[in-house]
Amino acid sequence: MSPSESKTMEVDDQHPVDQSQDNNEEDISDLQSLFDRAEVLISPSARTAGSSDAYPEKVLRKILEDDGQNRVGAAALALKERVIYLLVRLLCTKSDSSTASSVVRLLTGGDPSTDALLAAMNRARAAKVIRASLDAIADAAPNDSGLYISVCRSIISWCVENKRSFLRQRVESKLAGILFATGDYENALDLIGKLLEELKRLDDKALLVEAHLVESRVLHALRNIGKSKSSLTSSRAAANAIYVAPSLQASIDSMSGILHTEEGDYNTAHSYFLEAFEQLDALGDREKCIPCLKYMMLCKILYSLGKALKLSAAGGVAAKATTGTTGDTTLDLSGMISARQAVKYGGTDVDAMVDVAKAASRRSLREFELSISKFSEQLSDDLLIRHHLGVLREQLLESNLIRIIEPYSCVEIDYVSGLIEMPVRVVEKKLSQMILDGKFMGILDQGRGQLIVYEEGEPDAAMGKGLEVISNMDKVVTSLFARSRALRSTG
Repeated sequence: MSPSESKTMEVDDQHPVDQSQDNNEEDISDLQSLFDRAEVLISPSARTAGSSDAYPEKVLRKILEDDGQNRVGAAALALKERVIYLLVRLLCTKSDSSTASSVVRLLTGGDPSTDALLAAMNRARAAKVIRASLDAIADAAPNDSGLYISVCRSIISWCVENKRSFLRQRVESKLAGILFATGDYENALDLIGKLLEELKRLDDKALLVEAHLVESRVLHALRNIGKSKSSLTSSRAAANAIYVAPSLQASIDSMSGILHTEEGDYNTAHSYFLEAFEQLDALGDREKCIPCLKYMMLCKILYSLGKALKLSAAGGVAAKATTGTTGDTTLDLSGMISARQAVKYGGTDVDAMVDVAKAASRRSLREFELSISKFSEQLSDDLLIRHHLGVLREQLLESNLIRIIEPYSCVEIDYVSGLIEMPVRVVEKKLSQMILDGKFMGILDQGRGQLIVYEEGEPDAAMGKGLEVISNMDKVVTSLFARSRALRSTG
């Protein structure tokens, strides 16, 4: 399909003329009463009571079939759309092998209940119903990602067969997002890459914003921070040209904060997270507010520790404890969140970050690890928090080891292990790594189980000059070889 044909199809999908709607409103009181009855049957109280009259699916299908009257006025269509969403949610609760195929037939044809209705709908309205139904599936079965992926793939195949490019692109964007959420980064990146090539030809700004944002998230999960930042910049550029919904703008701001956190700019990251949090708080989206609140607390913890111990986002050399400078190594973790935020969003997620902050303020590696194990679900499921707490753990371990061995020229590893409350094998491995990384000068005497620490003297000026001479001689010899090769080729 050429870009011009896709463009035309997109315009047709977005601005259709609904020939099915009649100016005369139809009487749908019978359908409305059936719908009200179905809602009562689906309610938790009716379902738990186990009433023999609880046949909501049968009632909903009866509304869609409409006894052959095929009423398609504005009110009738609106009611039948609500019936489809309710029926999709009901099908998702079954969680059997035929659920995905049942949902796909309901939305795309092949189900007797909706065949006449879908034929009466215009393309744009049918596309809206399918997109809203996918959102309903995500809400009804949030833990069944396999169902969502299966339905999306089937609808994409149907869109390809029926040349529904506008709808296919939006379903592919949703599919890429769910693939990212399930950890299938390779397939998500491949799908979003092909979609972006098509969207750039069509210049679909609205979908470009979402697609570039998903690409940025996937690249960040793959630890490709440079390309992730480039994708986010493209998303912002597309967003500046159109109106962006507050929830999507909050997602862009949150991703900006994540990338600034990766770069170690915690103050800027905190401001982005705060903007995203305020927008989501105004929308009343508690589910998305809590991650932003946790990120704000994480930035406060990392900034305070970085300032006190001179730690970097990439895991820099821990600072030695210097006598007489205790004020420089005091951690300020007060005011991580306001009292209003703590009252409104208090729970295990906030408690987890507070527990980590307390352990970090005391620089206790033991308490830090206990906090992570205690709140593993709240701390380990998030990519950003898991990565930075892992880096922070290594930095705290290095800092504590340096503080312990600093007064000694020779110390037993068992003694160091006892003080830091960690196995000897782990401490020995970490000390050898720190020696190789140049964190301090020393050797491990494994025969005696001792660590011998050397004083850090002045660098040897003669060695530095000698290395410089060798480097310059290497450049000269390389240049002479290149000239001799050129003379041979000309001769």
